[in-house]
Amino acid sequence: MVLLGLAAAMIRATACLAPAEAKYGVVFESDWSSDTGRSRRAVTDGGRWKNYWEWNHDPAGAQLLSVVSGASINGPGGRNALKVLQRGPTYAANVQQNRVLPPSTDFYVRFYMRNDDTSPNGDHIVTVDTWGYSNLTFMRKTSSSTGWQFVISMYGCGFTYPIGHWGPTNATLSHGVWYRFEYYVHFVDPTHIQVHPRVYDATGTQIFGDAEFRQEDYGASGNLSFHGRDNWTLASFYAAGYGFCVDPTMLTRFGMGNNGQAGAADTGLAWYFAGVQIRTDWWPGP
Repeated sequence: MVLLGLAAAMIRATACLAPAEAKYGVVFESDWSSDTGRSRRAVTDGGRWKNYWEWNHDPAGAQLLSVVSGASINGPGGRNALKVLQRGPTYAANVQQNRVLPPSTDFYVRFYMRNDDTSPNGDHIVTVDTWGYSNLTFMRKTSSSTGWQFVISMYGCGFTYPIGHWGPTNATLSHGVWYRFEYYVHFVDPTHIQVHPRVYDATGTQIFGDAEFRQEDYGASGNLSFHGRDNWTLASFYAAGYGFCVDPTMLTRFGMGNNGQAGAADTGLAWYFAGVQIRTDWWPGP
């Protein structure tokens, strides 16, 4: 009778697991496979994203967030994608999942992104938390008519120049092209992290890693403003034993969308996200 009771309890516990949680190491994922269009069901991927909000719909009546089919945008692996419109600083929208992980837990993130937007201001569009983005911004993009660039940001305990933003400087990504972004977030202690980014092109070739992510004003003549160097990369920064201070409760969350960045241009253009996965065991891969 005891064994039968234990077996029944195990069956009930297994039945309560969400599909993503049933996979070893995966704690959250979204392919926006539930529906396409502008409905809440589509945008939240059938309720996988528990937090969803929009500030002020586009004046022409278009939502900032919608889901488009993989066939319509050549989504990676045929995946559907979350389409995010750029309508300047007055409009913002976001999907977010809280309590993805316990505080101070190592994790890996993957998402695919395609950017067609040309607004030049730095939009904080993939973060650990919409309002706590200073702790860790996975994607802060800037754009032009010829391409786009991005940085990651970590200044949860106060901004320290020139090590608040890091990115592959002098490298321009192409509009209309899918890239795969992956990150390993490692807690060196309960309140300090080291983030290891990897970026892959549409062929699956890694194009950026720790060695390509550089401090702000990299190599600026005479600007030896952090421990006598002006040429830190994430690789050398971590090798020297440094990390970034964070509020660990903020890193239990994950969100993406459009933060309505101050000064953003109302281009009416879009960027797209697909294939989000967060796991605790290893790099997600394609």
